[in-house]
Parts: sequence; structure tokens; C-alpha cells
Amino acid sequence: MNTVAHMVIASAALASPNAPKRNWAVLIGALIPDASMFVFFAWSRLQGWSGDETWNVQYWIEPWQTLGAVSNSLALFGALLILALWRKWSLWSVLASAALLHIALDFPLHADDAHRHFWPISDWRFFSPVSYWDPAHNGLIGGAIETVSMLFAAGVLWWRFTNARWRLLFASLASLQLLAFGMQITWTVLN
Repeated sequence: MNTVAHMVIASAALASPNAPKRNWAVLIGALIPDASMFVFFAWSRLQGWSGDETWNVQYWIEPWQTLGAVSNSLALFGALLILALWRKWSLWSVLASAALLHIALDFPLHADDAHRHFWPISDWRFFSPVSYWDPAHNGLIGGAIETVSMLFAAGVLWWRFTNARWRLLFASLASLQLLAFGMQITWTVLN
């Protein structure tokens, strides 16, 4: 799923109107599994790699595959959640929960680009027949599921949050997801 959709959905599930620190922990936790991708993309730009070189060659070699496995590990974030609950670290519990929700939602929506969600226990990957983006793997269906789910979550947030700043933030994230899905539809139709 797109990062912004994860952030909106995790916020609908875990954020609270009267708990700004909690809400930032949710947003950060929902972002962390994709953080290695942002670092990788920035690095690829600095290296001057083409899009083809970036995503079809460099993405599949080290250290990027291990960084992606670490940031998408159910085992590691599960351990963090257990530790945080045991130590009563509420913000860490929320952060780990948001990351786990991100990983769980990614699981059925990654085809050829599946993550190693059980690292370091296993390198196994679930190659879904439905991708959130790839037209060769029902990408429009996956993108539509993602976008409709995100719109529902955005509606929940709009209803729950009355603070204009939070509403603006969630509306901005939702708009980015709508833009991404619109671009996905255009790209699929033109190709």
C-alpha cells in the first residue's frame, strides 16, 4: 500500500483527538515500514540511477533487501510491542501497533515485490495475486481496495477529529492517496 494510505488507516484505528503525542506516534509507526524505501529512493537519485536501474536492479540487492526486511518485520515489531506493553511504554506500544498494522495491510497487496515479513525468523515471502500498484497483478483492483479503505478511514477521522490542524493533515494525506490512485489509473490506461 502507499505510505499515506497506511498513515490514514492507522490513524483511524489508533489515533485519539485529545492525544497529540499518541497521534504522532501512530503516524511515525505507520511510516517506519516504508522508511527504508524513502532512503533507498533518495540514494538512487544521488547515484543518478534511472528508474529502471533503481527498481529492477538496485532494489533487489544488498543492503536494500535487508533494510526492507528489518523495517517490515512482524517479528521485530511484535517483539517491540511486547516489550512496550510489558514496560508500559504507551507511545512505543502505539508506534509498534501502527507499524504492525502497516505490515499486515501490506501482506495481501504485494506481488513480485513482496517483503520478508517474518525476518529474521524466515526469508519466506507471500507473493500475492493482487498488487496495490502492479497492473500485471490486478493493480487497479488492489489500488481501488486501498483507496476505498483509505477514504472510509479518512471519513472516520473527519468525524472524530474537530481540530482544524488534524483535519487538514488527514485531508492532505488522503488527497495524496487520491492523486496516486489517479496517476495509477492514468498510467494503466496509457500502457
